Amino acid sequence: MDWRFFEEGDLDWILKVTKDMFKESEWNDGEYDKDKVTRYFYHIIDNPLHMFGIVCLRGEKKIGFLTGEIHQFSFMKDIFAKQSELYVIPSERGKMGALFMMNKFMEWAKNNKAREVYFEPSTHNVDINKFDSFAKRLGMVKEAKYRSKL
Repeated sequence: MDWRFFEEGDLDWILKVTKDMFKESEWNDGEYDKDKVTRYFYHIIDNPLHMFGIVCLRGEKKIGFLTGEIHQFSFMKDIFAKQSELYVIPSERGKMGALFMMNKFMEWAKNNKAREVYFEPSTHNVDINKFDSFAKRLGMVKEAKYRSKL
């Protein structure tokens, strides 16, 4: 398994898989916005010091992607990294791609002096027990997440 940062040539693939990701999501009653995804993709490429975007590869085949970013804590200058999106194509799930990308994100965060890293798995299309085991393997602790649809 290998990885690399987003490149402009990845845009068509990102648009395809984010459309699939959207269909699987708990928000799929909304409208997929190709232009917004395109702007977000270029925002990541244009801001490599604060934004993280990688493609995971098995040989030449793209099997997933992870995006995230650096933020500053509200009351101090220390920073943290937060995962935004994590997706593995269905045929590659259960083959360690997600764990591999999570580890790369944590390495990037550490290299960028982040104090903490946060992951927020979707509970709609993720086996939360499997995600918990991934997190433990990476030395993470679980914190609660609350939300409400309005």
